[in-house]
Amino acid sequence: MKKLSLLMISAAVALCAQAGIQARGNAFRPMEKPTQAANFKAPARVDIITEQPEGTVVNYTRTGEYVLSSLYGYEPAQQTGRVKLVYAPDGETVYIQDPLCYGEGTGVWVVGQLTDGGTTISVPLGQYVAYNEEYDYGMVLTWGSTEVIDLGEGFYWLEFIADDRATEAVYSIDPDNGTITLTGTDGDMYAPYPNDCVATGLAGVWSDDGTIATIEWKTCWTMLGEAVPAVPANPEVVEFFDSGNEEGYTRLDFNINLTDIDGNPLNSDYVTYSIFTDEDEVFTFDYDTYGFNNGFDADVTEIPYGYSGYDFYLRRVYFYRTNTGDNPMFTWRIGMQVYYTVNGERNASDIVYLEVYPRPTDAVNELNAGKTVTGVRYFNLAGQEMAQPSGLTIQLTTYSDGTTSATKVVK
Repeated sequence: MKKLSLLMISAAVALCAQAGIQARGNAFRPMEKPTQAANFKAPARVDIITEQPEGTVVNYTRTGEYVLSSLYGYEPAQQTGRVKLVYAPDGETVYIQDPLCYGEGTGVWVVGQLTDGGTTISVPLGQYVAYNEEYDYGMVLTWGSTEVIDLGEGFYWLEFIADDRATEAVYSIDPDNGTITLTGTDGDMYAPYPNDCVATGLAGVWSDDGTIATIEWKTCWTMLGEAVPAVPANPEVVEFFDSGNEEGYTRLDFNINLTDIDGNPLNSDYVTYSIFTDEDEVFTFDYDTYGFNNGFDADVTEIPYGYSGYDFYLRRVYFYRTNTGDNPMFTWRIGMQVYYTVNGERNASDIVYLEVYPRPTDAVNELNAGKTVTGVRYFNLAGQEMAQPSGLTIQLTTYSDGTTSATKVVK
């Protein structure tokens, strides 16, 4: 089972990887001493809202700053992505999906109230923004501040202090500019290290041990206009990890930019993506393998942005496949393409690939141009010689000058 905290950390790390960010600070502290949120007490578990409530839906893009924090380190970054609000028919209740940038993709809604004559939204703290039924813990909305502790010899520790006086987060509504801004925050990610991680704002704290997952400040949501056809910007394919087995931990990390090729924001409701391998071959998530755990009712080749399932997350997909067996996913590269479909008009990004292995034909031709092949032998992955290639095979080619080359081939 993939534990919720590790998945969300990995999603954030994937985002940081594509931005070239290196984790620091907490990575130097012994792992048996996680940072604690002083004064933090997890509320009793209540049912979280995962289905979209009734009301008027409005989509926003998000900007601001945040720190992701884990036992692997901490680092400030710019907030990105989208947030969705539903204004209930009673004219008072507001539902917010994924209020934290760090948790985007969990799909959980929190409840707020329009206050001050509809000029602000008050969101009670203590609401869960993610929850893992199996492990009985989740991430809780909390308000507080970070401070940096000097451990000496150039090492620092990021501590979070929960504000036990705070009972709600307050957002200011600017109808003229179509923005919603989190009030009372402070911080500057461009301050000299390590003070770039010192901030006051809305935090997500793990309920089982008080460990801070994120703190976010300068948060601003800008209303999206009516969706119009556009060509989506290319995605970023960050990393492929092969577990070496078929138990669901082989993964692809990526980042989808919610903008078009001109930098204009896209409405994520109309964004989908597909995975491709080798010679632009679309990957099929077949029903027999992926259907039960992910709620599919048929084979799937196109995934909605932010779709959340057992093997699908905002910036990561898991596969029940490996490249080390007789039926590999691909021989040299894996990638993805993003689609934006509005009013029946479908536009696509380029297919962006990550080359995991050398391309078999190109690698051999470039290295051995002008040589004569004098012999070819085939071996399985256990090193046993075979008469003919079968499945994933190592092809050992001998040339007239006595040199050899080995490539992976699939037959």
